[in-house]
Amino acid sequence: MKIRFNFEGHKHIVLWLCLLFTSNRFALEQKYHEFVLPVITAFKAQDKTAIAAHIRYPLKRRYPIPDIKNEAEFINRFDEIFNDELVAAIAASNINIDWDSVGWRGIMLNNGLMWVDTDGKIIGINYHTAKEQAFAERLIEQDKQSLHSSVNNFEKPVLDWKTANYHIRVDDLGDHNYRYAVWGINKKLSDKPSMALLNGDITFEGSGGNYHYTFKNCRCSYVPQVAIIGCYYLTAGCL
Repeated sequence: MKIRFNFEGHKHIVLWLCLLFTSNRFALEQKYHEFVLPVITAFKAQDKTAIAAHIRYPLKRRYPIPDIKNEAEFINRFDEIFNDELVAAIAASNINIDWDSVGWRGIMLNNGLMWVDTDGKIIGINYHTAKEQAFAERLIEQDKQSLHSSVNNFEKPVLDWKTANYHIRVDDLGDHNYRYAVWGINKKLSDKPSMALLNGDITFEGSGGNYHYTFKNCRCSYVPQVAIIGCYYLTAGCL
């Protein structure tokens, strides 16, 4: 006796389960919707004042672009940070497809294009408009004129930090070569730096936009850490 099985119903069940799994695999959890939806709504309305209210200040920009300190400055510089393409991408974003929670770092749009925290505040924008890039180029030319001749040759500056005792710069010399220069805190940048290290490299850390540089001097390593989501800090150690 032959026994026949009807798999048609099972095929439909399997297909339904696959579709269900696929549609929810990347969906942002419902508990985060209340933080993201007002941001999307503000961009749909193209309401600069409403968007400004959803920013966590200071809003960091990549050096040499100065950070944005408050709502008034944000509104004044809005067209520098956002262009029509970016505004449209945020306004048209699908909360169940384009947004994702990444633990303590927050909620990201399109793999890190923009970040929102769990207070509904925008904490990071990894995008640079043509207007902002032109502004950066003007600042770079001014920057070069203020530096000692031994360190005013670079493609673009990437870091300019002050600690309690030192003034630290990292510059991109081009061709994946970075330079680390240090002055005493009371020295001028027009003075010759007390130390300059070449051949530094950069390491990116995930989709949050965070990264660090590594410079070596004999057995010592200097590692400036840059956190788009989080804090800036410098570590140094010798073997």
